[in-house]
Amino acid sequence: MRGDTEIDLGPPKRLALLALLLLRAPGPLTLSEAVDILWDDEPPTSAVNVVHRHVGALRRTLEPQLRSRTNAAHLVRAADGYRLLVDTSTSDLLRFRDLRAQAQLAVKTGAPAQAAEDYVEALRLWRGPVVAAGTTVARHPVFVSVGHEFVATVKEAADAVLTAAPDLTEEVLTVLRRAVDSHPFDEALHSRMIAALSITGRQVEALLQFESIRGALAEELGVEPGPELRAAQQHLLQGRVSRNPDTPAPRPLEAGTPVQLPADCVSFAGRQQALDHCLKLLPLQGESRPPTLTAAICGMAGVGKTTLAVHWGHMVAEHFPDGQIYVDLQGHHSSQAPRNPAEAVTEVLGALGVANDHSHLSAAALSAAYRSALVGRRLLLVLDDAEDCEQVRPLLPATPGCLAIVTSRRRLEGLAVTDNARIITLDPMNREEGLELLDRRLGTDRIRAEHAAAVEIVELCGGLPLALAVAATRSLVQPHFPLASLATRLQNTDDCLDVLSSHDARASTRSSFHRSYEALSSSAARLFRLLSLHPSRDITLPAVASLAGTELRRTRLDVAELMDHYLLVELSADRYTCHELLRAHAREMSTLLDSPDARSEALSRMFEHYLYSADAATELLVSHRSTVVLPPPRPGVRPQHFNGPADAAEWIVAEQYLLPELVRSIGHYPHGETFRRQLTSALAMCLDSTDF
Repeated sequence: MRGDTEIDLGPPKRLALLALLLLRAPGPLTLSEAVDILWDDEPPTSAVNVVHRHVGALRRTLEPQLRSRTNAAHLVRAADGYRLLVDTSTSDLLRFRDLRAQAQLAVKTGAPAQAAEDYVEALRLWRGPVVAAGTTVARHPVFVSVGHEFVATVKEAADAVLTAAPDLTEEVLTVLRRAVDSHPFDEALHSRMIAALSITGRQVEALLQFESIRGALAEELGVEPGPELRAAQQHLLQGRVSRNPDTPAPRPLEAGTPVQLPADCVSFAGRQQALDHCLKLLPLQGESRPPTLTAAICGMAGVGKTTLAVHWGHMVAEHFPDGQIYVDLQGHHSSQAPRNPAEAVTEVLGALGVANDHSHLSAAALSAAYRSALVGRRLLLVLDDAEDCEQVRPLLPATPGCLAIVTSRRRLEGLAVTDNARIITLDPMNREEGLELLDRRLGTDRIRAEHAAAVEIVELCGGLPLALAVAATRSLVQPHFPLASLATRLQNTDDCLDVLSSHDARASTRSSFHRSYEALSSSAARLFRLLSLHPSRDITLPAVASLAGTELRRTRLDVAELMDHYLLVELSADRYTCHELLRAHAREMSTLLDSPDARSEALSRMFEHYLYSADAATELLVSHRSTVVLPPPRPGVRPQHFNGPADAAEWIVAEQYLLPELVRSIGHYPHGETFRRQLTSALAMCLDSTDF
């Protein structure tokens, strides 16, 4: 616009170029990036010249009186491209982002009503798609991500308005409808629309909205509504959110009520089973409120514990009108020490407005002040990244009606014993969940176009949300690279952690793993490293003991420690497995810290373990066999012991993929040719003794 007159910017590519300049502002847009985005297929040889001509035309449009480009005030040359000189006063997008940031800060500082106003003001600036919908350029991730930015803001605005500014509900309903039109299968949007319709007394329309999305999901995708959408329906039917038209609107939060939950993850995907478990912990309408509840979400590094806790917190925030408090306990922080429990307690008291100086109080007096402050409150506490049970216990509320959601890389079984906590173990995503996460980050069109490569990326990332998020970001910043090229790099076990890591510790898979590794004792850390030498992901306890060269009791203690930190998982009795990306990290650490002699000795013990185990199994299963005279095993080798032929056969079946691999790789064994023949003979005889 120039004054009240709309400016004709020319053909679609010129409009898209201006949109790109606005998206990159105040930073530069390089020529190579402009060419890659504006031409979906192979760009013509004249592409750079075409961009230059479009820039010249845009300059003349923006500054009709301009005589020389060196005097341009809006569109100027950058090092290897162009830059549009705009700020929050001249760019709706920058103003939109600034208002959103203000709103998020207001939420964190306990001013939800102000946040609602800022969110709505930001959304008033939104006019529609950045470029013409349906065009090839519009489907590029650069533009798709801006659309996701709008949808995320709509969700945040709806949460703030429904919580603290009901007078703005009609306005937020308008943008909810616009967002739903462009994202018809986004259940989170539909859930908020149902809540907004209900809170304004339009229960029938809210029910029709639910039935509409349920039918669309079944017909188009063949799935049922997820937990969040079902919870919205349940709240509607049971009167948790709905009200009669003549009843007063919900009371806004009192000034000073803490609303500290971090923003919900825009790309949250899957986790229906875990969310169902979480939602079942809350009472149904009419049930007496249970005693204080503690739920501990536990799992390996990068599995999405905090994301789930925050998402769950936003879903149930309405149940806790006295506030929602978030505390980062820094149990595995990249640069900060774990928080002292007394310091964390003082932080919660401050959030509740109990601002006296508590530094001089004894631990008992501080605990008493904490319990007193929580009496009569219905409060949600998210205690993120707990180091261990002892760090958490002083923060657990004793007041009925409160909920504490704890996240940790430790198993926290002690909280279940002493505080009746519900332990929710979060596993890596399955294939469908992983694809949904990539879809939300990269866009449906790209996932459909490169579906096989997307599936392979999910598999190579082991369904780990952090790894998938990093991989998706790599693809977003290099949109001209096919997903197959990323999958190829991930196949290289020596390169995969480089691909999934960065200098930002919070966005680095390697750094995240390493913080768990650093928390181990020296004995458990050594075992973790040596496990990477084993050719299979799963391993029995005696094989672990042989690999480490330790007594079974010591081995059990180290294995238990690795399991406590989710660096090892028990598949069945005395059989364990390790996530493939964790194995890659263990290999790196072993190469770095274990001497070649130590690694060679561990490999020798491992080979001898399977040699003597196979020999013992064969002796039980083959009545007439040639005698293989084996030398005594080296110290530290602890062969598998069998209780009879059935036990031996079961072991061979369980190792049916590992044993042939050992036979193939036995040529690398660091002993003489005679001993290699003995190993090969014993293992081959063992394999021949059972039909797989």
